[in-house]
Amino acid sequence: MKLQTLVEYSLLIFLTGLYFAYLGFQANGLPFLIGVIVLYFISSYATKKVLTKYNMIEKKVSIFAGVITVIVTVFITMFLLNLLVI
Repeated sequence: MKLQTLVEYSLLIFLTGLYFAYLGFQANGLPFLIGVIVLYFISSYATKKVLTKYNMIEKKVSIFAGVITVIVTVFITMFLLNLLVI
């Protein structure tokens, strides 16, 4: 798995969780899909800018590290959402 893909997925999970919480967990339809698409473009652009700056655009990551990173991203997002509710 490429590091770029992993970072894009992690950012997308995090930003989509925050976006969904901002909408009050009642989002559906076209506005939600447009928002997620915009968030994907933002995360993709930011990832490419940062990784090219540090010359890590073609770096590979093991599958195990990728799965653990995605799981940790989900847990961090859920933890942050729980903190925002309290």
